[in-house]
Amino acid sequence: MQELIRQIVEDPDLRCRVAHRAIRAGREPVYRETRQPVSRAILRALEQEGIGRFYLHQADALDHLREGSHVMAVTPTASGKSLIYFLPTLEAIAAEKGSRALYVYPYKALERDQLQALTRLGKRVLGEGKFRAAIYDGDTSQAERKRIRACPPDVLITNPDMLHLGILAYHAGWRELFRNLRFVVIDELHVYRGIFGSHFHHILMRLRRICSHYGSDPRFVVCSATVANPAGLGDSLVALPFEVVTRSGSPQAAKHFLFLNPSGSPYVAATGLLARCVRAGLRTIAFTKARKVTELIHSWILQGHPDLAARVSSYRAGYLPEERREIERRLAGGDLLGVVSTSALELGIDIGGLDVCILVGYPGSIMSSWQRIGRVGRQDRESLVILVALPDALDQYFIAHPQEFFERGYEQVVSDPANPVIASAHLECAAAELSLTSEDRKYYPGKVFGLIPGLTRAGKLREAAEGSVWHSGQRNPQRRVSLRSIGESYPILDVSDRGRVIGSVDGVRAFHECHEGAIYLHHGQQYRIRKLDIDERRVEAVPATCDYYTEVLAEKETAILEVQKKMAARGYEIKLGRLKVTEQIREYCKRRIRGQERLGYFPLDLPLTEFETVGLWMELPVALLEHVESRQGHFMGGIHAVEHAAISLFPLFAICDRGDIGGISYPRHPEIGRPAIFIYDGYPGGIGLAERGFEMIARLQEKTLELIRGCPCEAGCPSCIHSPKCGNGNKPLDKQAALMVLDFLTGRMEISTTPDRRIPSTKQPVPAENLPDPSRRCGSTGTVFFDLETQLSAEEVGGWHRADRMKMSLGVVFDERNDSFRTFREEQVDELLQVLYSSEKVVGFNIKRFDYKVLSGYTDADLSQIETLDMLDEIYALLGFRLKLGHLAEVTLGAGKIGDGLQSLEWFRDGRIDLVEEYCRKDVEITRDLFRFGRDHRYLLYRDKQDRKIRLPVDW
Repeated sequence: MQELIRQIVEDPDLRCRVAHRAIRAGREPVYRETRQPVSRAILRALEQEGIGRFYLHQADALDHLREGSHVMAVTPTASGKSLIYFLPTLEAIAAEKGSRALYVYPYKALERDQLQALTRLGKRVLGEGKFRAAIYDGDTSQAERKRIRACPPDVLITNPDMLHLGILAYHAGWRELFRNLRFVVIDELHVYRGIFGSHFHHILMRLRRICSHYGSDPRFVVCSATVANPAGLGDSLVALPFEVVTRSGSPQAAKHFLFLNPSGSPYVAATGLLARCVRAGLRTIAFTKARKVTELIHSWILQGHPDLAARVSSYRAGYLPEERREIERRLAGGDLLGVVSTSALELGIDIGGLDVCILVGYPGSIMSSWQRIGRVGRQDRESLVILVALPDALDQYFIAHPQEFFERGYEQVVSDPANPVIASAHLECAAAELSLTSEDRKYYPGKVFGLIPGLTRAGKLREAAEGSVWHSGQRNPQRRVSLRSIGESYPILDVSDRGRVIGSVDGVRAFHECHEGAIYLHHGQQYRIRKLDIDERRVEAVPATCDYYTEVLAEKETAILEVQKKMAARGYEIKLGRLKVTEQIREYCKRRIRGQERLGYFPLDLPLTEFETVGLWMELPVALLEHVESRQGHFMGGIHAVEHAAISLFPLFAICDRGDIGGISYPRHPEIGRPAIFIYDGYPGGIGLAERGFEMIARLQEKTLELIRGCPCEAGCPSCIHSPKCGNGNKPLDKQAALMVLDFLTGRMEISTTPDRRIPSTKQPVPAENLPDPSRRCGSTGTVFFDLETQLSAEEVGGWHRADRMKMSLGVVFDERNDSFRTFREEQVDELLQVLYSSEKVVGFNIKRFDYKVLSGYTDADLSQIETLDMLDEIYALLGFRLKLGHLAEVTLGAGKIGDGLQSLEWFRDGRIDLVEEYCRKDVEITRDLFRFGRDHRYLLYRDKQDRKIRLPVDW
């Protein structure tokens, strides 16, 4: 190891400056006995596993569990956390026949890894044939699934996706499991952050509801890598009190650290380091920050070091399951000496003892860094960690302040259980599993339970006739909820190889990475995207060989929907609230792989994307703009640079990726009327990042100023103010203007400000003749209820689309203002139109698609100008299907119709216009009475397919 370090430090070909070199001393183990002795069977089994004593944290956790507490163990990677939940599970199964446990892991690879260890230990403790554990996930065959459901194993191992889709959604088939559930184990809790964490919180609430329904109250055991707020994380995800165990007793060997700052391409340097370590016989893992970089480094190894092709592989999400398992098997077995991976191998999958960890770029958080570092140098094995810094703001921050890497505390894991988009989706799922009642406030407190009325009005939930009980408006709403991304995934097909699936991409990444013309990398092979089929949700690709990669350029707009918090600063205001973000990707550019020079821009025709989220923004005074411009600064370039740099440093305060956060700057925001810098969560509904930023805004501003001022460049560079994700191609940017803005924000510079002054708008007023005539909304008639009958049937005129040819036999209007009916024959249709146009509102049932269509045969006027409430339209929007007027009248009012349209036609042909009038008038009465009932009670009633009487919410 020492010789390898010497070679790296002295090698001029690497062209890397050694920014920092350190050794972190090893740590001796700390043991402790449990307060209550474990059984002899367990002791024998542990001895066979080579375990003679418990580490301190293992004994602490076991004692808490035996005392009936929920336990959270937060200790480093490879510290033996699995025993904390293996042993209580086996003790419970031995003590009480039929006891069950549910183990939830975030990734399939972890499931299989743990199954082997648990099965081996279970057989040793309980005896051959007396213990069974099984995996139930997307890779489990249908035959095996059926067998597992019929006879649940002692321990069921699954992941959040299958728990959501295949277990909770069909809980009646799992009653044996839920009735006897004693433990729920959640490993790698720190993974559940951001949008994934918000989803997982609601899955756990649904799990707890179902356990309660079947009479069980399991204890939760959760394990995590070291995080800043373990108790808060457990509370936000599981909503239970935990005994938190953080003092680790596991040993640790010494680790050597090298921080390298390349003068050339960091990826070329990392490729050379990986090849050198593998040639030295050292088992090496190189972690990258992006799928594209993983594939690039692997392809360069194949091209530049062909003799290592069989000993090095790439590994990332998006590979097919069988590909990932084969790589894991070869790595654990020693067949592979090197692997290039994204964060997919960051977790505790057993891939054997590794010697070298190369961090190709700072991983984005201190926690993630140590999680990756923990993959090498198990127990008594010294290891080497190399950070190859990118020309990125966060990387350069730690190159300039290396001690912060070792001394800085862990970041907070942030998620937002109250995200209204996610919470609403899971309330639908919960209601489909078990009807929601007021008792469920304990699982859905505050704002979340308050979403139910809105979901009911939207037809997502349906309130029972007796009230305060809500059913789901859809069967299996779980299928429409994606846990790990926004929208469904797109499979990526190699159309040159009979449509072979080579990977997948989520709905958000698809527009950015798999647009037509994009270069996609898979196992070192380049593919050119031939087609992004949005309707069919698939991507078509063909193999390609080129010396460039692609990136998109986009335009964004931000609208303020609600201000939730605000604070006054030095001459400006900082606010937090709900925003609407609109993005339009208009083109992409090609960049040469070596040197990153732009090769050209190419237009794209992609749909607009729009979502509501949570953001913070700084409303700046106009005087600051004038101050910067008076000193020849580019104000827009300055605030744009501040936005970039602040976003790049956001991960110092909360665990997130740069792509989790968006931003946009305005020299004049149209709503505020003055300059503003916006930073927002990049997901619908928000995930808690902006709120965390609002709390830490002063520190974020100070760090941003420190970063930009400390960078040795003159005009700005990727190490300070450039962003790899800028939709405007990093234009305009002005480093000196950014420093002036930050000096003002942090109170280092004072300027005379006028708080109420606004930049005048340049928008022209809309001409009056383009506005609708308001006189049509305030005539002599108030609200009227209307229905008409026809002389001809749809069949006679050639279909319903020709309703304008069906001719009115008569129309009936009830005027609510004077409480009277009026009947109009065909020859009086002009008078009828006058009444409708002069009404404040016309209420009817299917009048937009039918009655108005019939009347359009008598006039050239635009009948859509009439202010209309079409009750059928409202119902369809809520339910997604139509109900008949007679059905609503019977269930809601206990009254029925006296005929139908065909009967009315017969009466008209027989000359019985009196019967037509009576029938039409009765329909108007029913429409009026339904409207009044809905207006007074805020709902109507109907019967669903199970003949249950359901409330249909209305807001009239």
